Amino acid sequence: MHQFFQAPWPKSLKSFFVLFAFVFANTGMAQKPLTVADYGQWESLGFSSTFSNDGNWFLYDIRRNNDKNEIRLHHLTDNTLKVLPEGSRAQFSANSQWLGYFINPTAEARKKSKKPLRSQFRLLNLNSTDSLTIEDVNAFSFSDDSQFLAMKHYTASGKKSDGADLIVKNLQTGKVFNFGNVSDFAWQEKGSLLAMIIDADGKAGNGVQLFDAKSSVLQILDSKEAVYSGLSWREESDDLAVFRSFKNEDYEDSTQHILAWQKLTTKAPVASVFDQKSISDFPADNRVVNNRSITWSKNGQSIFFEIKAWEKKPAKVEAKEEEKKDSQDLTDEAPALQIWHSSDVQVIPEQEQLARRRREDQYLSVWHLSNNKFVQLANELTESVRLQTDATILIGSDATPYEREAMFGRGNIDAYTINIMTGAREKILTKVNYIFAVSPDAQFVPYVEGKDVFVYNIKTKSKKVLSEGLDASFVNEDDDHPTPDRRPYGFVAWEKKGTSFFVHSKFDLWQFYTNGSKPRKITDGKSEQVRSRYAYIDFEDYVDEKEDMYLSLFGTKSKKSGYSMVTPGKSAKRLIFDDARVGRLNKAENAERYAYSIESFSDSPDYFVGSGALTDAKQISNTNPFQSEYQWGKSELVEYTNANGQKLQGSLFYPANYEPGKKYPMITYIYELLSDGIHSYVVPSQRSYYNNSVFTQEGYFVLMPDILFDAGDPGISSVRTMEAAVKTVVNMGLVDEKRVGLIGHSWGGYQAGYAVTQTDIFAASIAGAGLTNLTSMYGMIAWAFGGAPENEHFEVSQERMEVPPYVDVDRYIRNSSVFNVEKLNTPLLFEVGDNDQNVDWRQGIEYYNAARRAGKQFVLLVYANEGHGLSQDKNRSDYQMRILKWFGHYLKGDPIEPWIQQGIPYETQMKNLKNWKK
Repeated sequence: MHQFFQAPWPKSLKSFFVLFAFVFANTGMAQKPLTVADYGQWESLGFSSTFSNDGNWFLYDIRRNNDKNEIRLHHLTDNTLKVLPEGSRAQFSANSQWLGYFINPTAEARKKSKKPLRSQFRLLNLNSTDSLTIEDVNAFSFSDDSQFLAMKHYTASGKKSDGADLIVKNLQTGKVFNFGNVSDFAWQEKGSLLAMIIDADGKAGNGVQLFDAKSSVLQILDSKEAVYSGLSWREESDDLAVFRSFKNEDYEDSTQHILAWQKLTTKAPVASVFDQKSISDFPADNRVVNNRSITWSKNGQSIFFEIKAWEKKPAKVEAKEEEKKDSQDLTDEAPALQIWHSSDVQVIPEQEQLARRRREDQYLSVWHLSNNKFVQLANELTESVRLQTDATILIGSDATPYEREAMFGRGNIDAYTINIMTGAREKILTKVNYIFAVSPDAQFVPYVEGKDVFVYNIKTKSKKVLSEGLDASFVNEDDDHPTPDRRPYGFVAWEKKGTSFFVHSKFDLWQFYTNGSKPRKITDGKSEQVRSRYAYIDFEDYVDEKEDMYLSLFGTKSKKSGYSMVTPGKSAKRLIFDDARVGRLNKAENAERYAYSIESFSDSPDYFVGSGALTDAKQISNTNPFQSEYQWGKSELVEYTNANGQKLQGSLFYPANYEPGKKYPMITYIYELLSDGIHSYVVPSQRSYYNNSVFTQEGYFVLMPDILFDAGDPGISSVRTMEAAVKTVVNMGLVDEKRVGLIGHSWGGYQAGYAVTQTDIFAASIAGAGLTNLTSMYGMIAWAFGGAPENEHFEVSQERMEVPPYVDVDRYIRNSSVFNVEKLNTPLLFEVGDNDQNVDWRQGIEYYNAARRAGKQFVLLVYANEGHGLSQDKNRSDYQMRILKWFGHYLKGDPIEPWIQQGIPYETQMKNLKNWKK
């Protein structure tokens, strides 16, 4: 049942909580501690939020710990709220009169059902209380003119094809049209044409059909016993394209014909077919693939797609009669074998995963419709080509000259221009890494070389440095990874005239001109250390320098955030800049109405809606209003200096029951740079086992320090930084130095496991899915990262070891937990999933065996069928419980659990699991 109520909430979350704190203080009502039983009601803003086009409606997802989720739909003109229980995948019609969404089965219903349950589809008339609910709808879409709704049903059970019933409903008259065996459908933009792919059992009647919903006329555009796929309308046009499969019995798999229709709304539409047999320039033994979608050029004159080698079927060999009777050769059967060679640029597991995704060695190509011309754009030289649908010149890259370096994370490319009309290519740059988009007039290419921004002139074949002498950093010189090149802060876009482009520096937005004239510094954030970033609101391909642009703001030291507005050449105007996390800026398509969210560690995130000035925005959502009934902590920044003299920051979170003058235990959570998250609101949950809100509710301070690493000594430098950060907090008089714990996961798990072999400042430590032996892990395959070897990751990425173990084994040994286990004086809890495809779970076993042999207090938790992070709720909640028990005993003096104190026999463990909570 839909709920309506007024939303008379205060404009500011802070004022909201101050109000409740005042009420509690003056009525004698004490805030209560939070318990696990309270977690279920807690809400999070989902990933989806959108305005109706006219800006009168705004919706967003709400997700709860207890899985009672909903959509909240606000009518902004009369300030009412409609709650859509279990709603998801909502879509407004373009005229803002209709809303379609799915109603998911409740969590309770899903749990009780022995078979998967389907969602219901609901159509809501926003101008009335009318609604329509339809069963078994799998997908829906409104026509762009908002007069029609298409609803595709699930494919019937037992069907071999993907076709299903499609219903098209006239939203004005209620008239319904039915179509059968539809596998895919797509509305034309700015019109009422509906394209449909027909897929029937046995392929009889397969084809592409076009339904004009206004005139009720149905056309068959093509029909063959083939498989059709990849419907693609050109934006804001009546041009349509699709793949049609073609089988050649001499080859494996199928190739694709491309069918294109132009000017479908005219009396003389133009139909074209791309058939490789009729293309003289099409490479032999290649095929068109449909795992990359068809892409139209902006002008509608060309279609981009990909090709790859077409494997021939092996020739059949008939054995001789006497061989069939008498001969036996065990080599007749192929072995189960892979051959790995040290010269492989990509190792065999990496190649295998690419092959499974069927995207290896595919080459971008283009079909020019007017003259039926085919041009292969990518090839073995320029395998990677950046597609720009409005450009006649594209940029291709050749990494081959640097393959050896690339194998270990230090690759470069040579850049080529490629003419899409002729395929002609010309090398323009050698040994570069960061190249940006071609200018709208196809004359210039910006790129970064070293620390500077350059532009290459395609016509004159010359390059020009644009950033030389500027008091700004355009590459991240603060990055502590030992890579040859520093990553640029980023290219934004070209100005629409093509004579200038925009890039970010460390703090600011800049405009560079292709003629080399003085660059324009659009913002001035360096003095305050406030970072400005282009917000891409109402962005379409290019920036118009005469129009206002929105910028997101972040204080790198203050951690404040917000938004500003600026027109190039004028001073930026700050619209909102608060000591909170401000984000998710969103705009209605056809109205000057904007939304953004605000949150902090103690204030649940909420949406605010207002005009483009943002200063008049009013709060429209009210998540977790009941939080005011509970004790809650606060956050503040701490500053410290690491062993290299670098000033760093950390986030410190206070216990929910904090009393001044009292000393508390503290949990130190580590990874890399974490202080930027000081204003992130964390929903208390059993599913989130490293949970700041849970820890603070349990009476702990939580410290999340920034850590910079020394190349070659990541573990040692991390420990020295932890010691400095913890000492700073201890010296504040808030924390009992004998009750400090350490915890981390993955790279943080490595540090949490290693640090306690180097320092005794921690009373207990917990390491999740961490590395323990850098020498053995260096030789592993990272299955979670495409089957690539760990070499790059170790030398120039997260581990920062610079060199392989055989060059300097000592640095690997001194930074490995297992080689320093004799100095482990701190109780250590170590968690692994036995299907971890990121950090080999045998790293945990190595540490366990070493600690066991050395007689150290070490407990290994092995979760079955789990990966790098735990995915099953039963395991997530169990791990969180054991974290709290471990720290509860060692940091708070709680009674020791049997599994902490001593080993539990296997049969006893199995019996305990069988009788869990009985």
